[in-house]
Amino acid sequence: MRATLSSLVVGALLAVAVVAVIGVSSAMDLEIEPYALAGVLAGGVVALIPERSAFARLGAFVIGFVASWIGFILRAALMPDSEGGRTVAALITLAICLLAVAISRTRLPLVAMLVGVALLAAAYETSFVANEAEVAQTSMDALTALLVAVAVGFGVAVLAGTRSVAVAAAPVAPVAPAAPVSDTINISKAEVTR
Repeated sequence: MRATLSSLVVGALLAVAVVAVIGVSSAMDLEIEPYALAGVLAGGVVALIPERSAFARLGAFVIGFVASWIGFILRAALMPDSEGGRTVAALITLAICLLAVAISRTRLPLVAMLVGVALLAAAYETSFVANEAEVAQTSMDALTALLVAVAVGFGVAVLAGTRSVAVAAAPVAPVAPAAPVSDTINISKAEVTR
């Protein structure tokens, strides 16, 4: 029951965070709105990965995110916009992630890297295809907006997860000490026959 409640609390807080990011972005003309849902939720997913420290998970996410960005840069600079070019860029992106996992001796979780790769690939592909020549500018806009949203989602989920763990670990009510028990039992012959 506590796990369900904890999940509902984290989910509700992430929903509030998405609304807050959209509202603040709109009010301040930050242009993060298109990336708010994907970014906040990806940050939440990375924070909720049950293995490694929060810093290791976040670091792994950033490596995957940067690897995906490198793939886009290589596609724009060196590869044709074709199946072959996309395939080579995808393989290079994944090779960077696998190399990072090997170098870290699995201290960096692969799943967090894959979330980083998937987030940027899904959020930026359409903009990239529409304006490949401007990859330097358009990719920086997308990276900045996504990272702001991811940071919000990650922070919310880490704080909510920490609070949920503290609540789940706390005792429900203090237990009163039991009355001392005598080591010897004195029963008379009269009490036994009754």
